[in-house]
Amino acid sequence: MYKIDIKFLFIFFLICNAIHVHKAIAKTTFKGGIITESKSFNTTKPKERKDLIYDLKNFDGRHLNQIITKNEAVRLERRIGIGVPIDRVKLHIGKTRREAINDIVSDLEKYQDNVLWPRWTEDAIPTGFMDRGIQNHRINCDAQSFLLSLRTTWLEKLVSSKTPQYERLAIFWLNHFSVNFNMYKQTHSFVTHLKIIRKYSNKNFLKLLESTFTDPAMIVYLNNEKSYAQNPNENLAREFFELFSLGEGNYTENDIKNLARYLSGNSINFVTEQFKLYPNKQSSNLYSAFGKNYKNNKEFFENLKNHPAFGEFIALKFYKEYVNLKKPSSEDLAYLVSYFKKHNFEISEMLRGVLQLRSFWENKLSLVKSPLELFYGTARTFNVSGNLSKIPNHFDLAYLMEETGQDFFNPPNIAGWPTGKEWLSGQLLEKRISYISEAFSNIFKKSNKMSDNKSMAKKREASYNEKLKQFFINSSDDQLVVETILLDKTPTDFATRRYADITAFFYNVKFLGNKWKGIEIRFGTDKNNKKKYKQLNRFNFYEGYSSPDIISNWNKSWFSDWRATRGISSSFPSGPKTERFYQQNKTTRKLLLHLLLSMEHILKKESYYSRLHNNIEAKSFLSERVEEAKKILKINDESNPTKIFSYPTYMTNGQDIGFQCDTGRYGIDINNIAESSFFNKYYDLEKLNDININLSELLLPDLNLEIDNNNYLNLLTHEGYQLK
Repeated sequence: MYKIDIKFLFIFFLICNAIHVHKAIAKTTFKGGIITESKSFNTTKPKERKDLIYDLKNFDGRHLNQIITKNEAVRLERRIGIGVPIDRVKLHIGKTRREAINDIVSDLEKYQDNVLWPRWTEDAIPTGFMDRGIQNHRINCDAQSFLLSLRTTWLEKLVSSKTPQYERLAIFWLNHFSVNFNMYKQTHSFVTHLKIIRKYSNKNFLKLLESTFTDPAMIVYLNNEKSYAQNPNENLAREFFELFSLGEGNYTENDIKNLARYLSGNSINFVTEQFKLYPNKQSSNLYSAFGKNYKNNKEFFENLKNHPAFGEFIALKFYKEYVNLKKPSSEDLAYLVSYFKKHNFEISEMLRGVLQLRSFWENKLSLVKSPLELFYGTARTFNVSGNLSKIPNHFDLAYLMEETGQDFFNPPNIAGWPTGKEWLSGQLLEKRISYISEAFSNIFKKSNKMSDNKSMAKKREASYNEKLKQFFINSSDDQLVVETILLDKTPTDFATRRYADITAFFYNVKFLGNKWKGIEIRFGTDKNNKKKYKQLNRFNFYEGYSSPDIISNWNKSWFSDWRATRGISSSFPSGPKTERFYQQNKTTRKLLLHLLLSMEHILKKESYYSRLHNNIEAKSFLSERVEEAKKILKINDESNPTKIFSYPTYMTNGQDIGFQCDTGRYGIDINNIAESSFFNKYYDLEKLNDININLSELLLPDLNLEIDNNNYLNLLTHEGYQLK
């Protein structure tokens, strides 16, 4: 019987693909900066691309009438999904290739994502805006716990999905629009990013592209929140052309400059971590792309889709994702681009176009499994998570992915993950083989499941949240009530500093029937300012650093180059320059006074705010300002119409409540956060009888190895199992 020398094939594969290393391995370098130096922002019309034009009537689709065999069904499922569950393989056997493609695409188009995200994604107020205060007080508001719950949610959906072609595309787009969570750690903007990806994964590519303009995670990751008309940041604009839409060589520097100027007002609210447009940061000029003007998204994307090369970049990525790491033939590429354009850049149709290629069906072992595909594909094939912990969970699989180079939700850079032999470079191949053997060595043996601690988590959640609820209920409207107050580091040279500030973060505020998710404000002094103009006692406030905004009148505000947003300052509550304070409406003035008044709680709690209390000059300054607020509000020493619920610590004296801001507040316990409800405890070999197939055919359909089912580890550790 004919046999393939797989070791020779494997080495040959690596050599052939050595020159096709994806640029994703390059270090991240952001190239933003001042772009207004250019004398002209004119753009030019790109050259025609006749090589990308294909008459679709000439497509030879006769090979699509062939009947799908068992081996072809396995190969098809392995490439369009994650792993090869028996029930999925059964769907394809006996159909023509055309029928199978129609079913795959039809199911993809009909799919409506129904991920049940953790409750905190809706209920929790972000803590990112007060990160400096959290670090200063050493509070455990661990973003990694939130990330872990998101990761589990996504991966649990991946393994349980009955539409794996969608999950495969969702991972593809997550990699294409790459955001590294650990580089900025905004929990809620990252949730929005994940939701955007999953919303559009099976829809129109132009809509998915457009979403990057308002994706809060992408905006922050690529520094567009620091972009404004006088100093546009290029990062988002550059990567939009280079990595998201056209690819290198299909745009000019002026195309980038124009788009950077156009996007200069696209930012976020720094409390909610959601998109916000700041008109005062925008350029009011007309913009140009590819030789044509535009003034809005509709006109820009009309220019983009009419670019002669639009579609080529995505066609190449789809080909390398589903067919072969080598470049497609000129005919295949032209066909894919033309097919994509004809169907108005619908993602489901792009997948259909790829699956219709003869090369899709003829290429074997021409792709490398990513760590996710290797470990999760194996887990999904057997419907078990492995045996490292003896329980069905996502901890071990995610650990194995990370150890072999794929830390899920944390790609190495904006270009995303590698796509080829980089997964096998150095000692990675040896490690992958070792780990796959260790993890799945006893998949036929039953194991006990660890008991969970959900009840304990629920008790913690109920205790804190119920007390917080009653705290707000039992407070009157004319009282300012706040869940907690955090402080940034207080300058040690407060007494001699030119501008000395005490930055306070107010979390979860209610006053006069209004609610704020968060407020950041600075109480400070410029008494040491050598200039004639002094405010002496003042507040500083930045646009976008409360939700909703406190200040509505920004007409006489100043612009912060540091924060790329407008700020307001005024003598407060007294001083030589109080005009801006009194320009605010009555409610705002009352709120500002009560925010200052609430700092009395800080002054009385030395154990929780020791850094301030150790700074004699800062403490004295703040005490004087609080007394001034009392006089203005006509409040005696015995009463204070402000209340604070909790303090920045988990360790209290028994009378106070420690601030809770991690996942424990939302009923999530770290011990069972990654537990899977889908994985079985062992694999049932009887499933193979459904389609009269053995493990050799299921795991390595392209090789005639005839290895006994009981020796399946020889299949999992075979070099060929690394390929697909």
